[in-house]
Amino acid sequence: MGLALSAEQKELLKIFKIEEQYVIPAYQRPYSWGYDHCLQFYNDLIGAYTYKNEENKIEPQDYFIGNIIIAKSDENKERLEVIDGQQRLTTLLLLIKVLSIFEPSLEILNEIIYKKDWTGKRNGFRLKSEIFEVEDAKFLEKVLKYNKDNFDERLKEVKDKKGKFITRKFESRFESNALYFYEWINFYFEQESSVESFITYLLQQVYLLPIELTGKTQEEAKEKALIIFETINNRGMNLEDADIFKAKLYDKAKKIKEEKTFIELWGEVKNRSEKLGLEIDDIFRYYSHIIRGKNGTSIGEKNLRSFFIVEKDSPFQLKKYKEIMNDLFQIIEILEFIEINTHQSTVLGKWLQLIEIYTNQYPKIALVTYLFIYGREINNDLYYFLESLVRYVYYYGSTTRIKFEIYAINKKICSNQIIDSYCREDIDVKYFDYLGALKYGYALLAFYINRREAISFYRTKKVINWKNRKKLNDLGWSNDEIERSLNKLGNFFVFDATQNTKVLSIEEYSLEDLEKRDMQLKEKLVTFFKGTNNE
Repeated sequence: MGLALSAEQKELLKIFKIEEQYVIPAYQRPYSWGYDHCLQFYNDLIGAYTYKNEENKIEPQDYFIGNIIIAKSDENKERLEVIDGQQRLTTLLLLIKVLSIFEPSLEILNEIIYKKDWTGKRNGFRLKSEIFEVEDAKFLEKVLKYNKDNFDERLKEVKDKKGKFITRKFESRFESNALYFYEWINFYFEQESSVESFITYLLQQVYLLPIELTGKTQEEAKEKALIIFETINNRGMNLEDADIFKAKLYDKAKKIKEEKTFIELWGEVKNRSEKLGLEIDDIFRYYSHIIRGKNGTSIGEKNLRSFFIVEKDSPFQLKKYKEIMNDLFQIIEILEFIEINTHQSTVLGKWLQLIEIYTNQYPKIALVTYLFIYGREINNDLYYFLESLVRYVYYYGSTTRIKFEIYAINKKICSNQIIDSYCREDIDVKYFDYLGALKYGYALLAFYINRREAISFYRTKKVINWKNRKKLNDLGWSNDEIERSLNKLGNFFVFDATQNTKVLSIEEYSLEDLEKRDMQLKEKLVTFFKGTNNE
């Protein structure tokens, strides 16, 4: 897919006085600019408009706002899909709308605000929002239809007796920003030059850089534009893959007239994901690994968006929107199940804590896949799986290299094959001389060996700390002994955070005690990895 694009800086008149219509697609986030954004933008414009040269004469300066990224297809050339720049475009249109109230005789402003058909009849606005999570389209159109009486009346209604804005009385951000501009312009141009002069400046000396990506279809043009957006965008919030997935699912629901149902379902997915401290993208990532396992795929994973949008075996190609939503809810329920049971004083809690403390998400991916395929029944099969999983990932330590075996495990889960126990006969205590980033995980694992159930809330504490070096020196510890002891397994103590458990002090803990305990814990770990421990 070649990235044919065009980019040429244009004054606002050429940006807006066109036949096409700018469209904010459904996957974009709602309009979000507020008072601070608008005030900064307005002040910058007025500053450039009233710039004084060395002779102290006003000499308006060209002003560049930034770029916008547009997707345009051969199948619908009148639709300019806004990939990046909706905040700037929308705010500019609101400003132009306000200026049209002050200069109603300037027909050029109406030509900018309204879109016309080939007969010259108005058939919509220059900018259209398709965002469905909130009523952006409704509120934007309402403000663009305001006349002077509407502005004056609403300005009175949203202010208190002291003339301050009461933000809760605004109907929308579109209205609040338009009313801000209306008041600022009214105040400024009562004392200064004509509004018409400022309008001329705005349309002829203020610039945007439209970057236009084209394709035979809207989907092709959009994908190209998204690549450019992600490459050059370094401001604001990046567009999440979930935004694209949301729009795709919405289109599926719209075809069967279930838009409202979908919006409610999507809102629930979003809320429950946030309660778990996750993004919706994270839920889709778990989903992708489940699908890969079902498809028998154990090679490296693809870009998430590409996986769901492009692949022929994607659920977006094969399933109805409610089936996909049901899958997402099942994954969320699994993650809620894991979160709740991680803090239970149970056998399950022990294994879940060891997976949670691991340094990446790959073991959890395998666990979510297992629970998706086999259900959330707590039984010996689940315990065997968890013990085997912990044995595998902790043997290899903190590394992303485990992912390829995790892919193979997912494949086995989905094809109902037995998972290896991953016992290691060749291991000895020397294997644990260096614990790396998993030191707290190994300490917890050693603590739980020969313990059947978890501590619901645990803490891990070191007895020997570098900050106590002076005191340790006084007790006969050399700096070298302190440094060698800091990350030894024997220096880590796990205890119940809900109990007032007494932890050893440095006065009670000698180097000999540490070395002896270190060896005991390592020997425990050896029995676990060999599979000879008795719980």
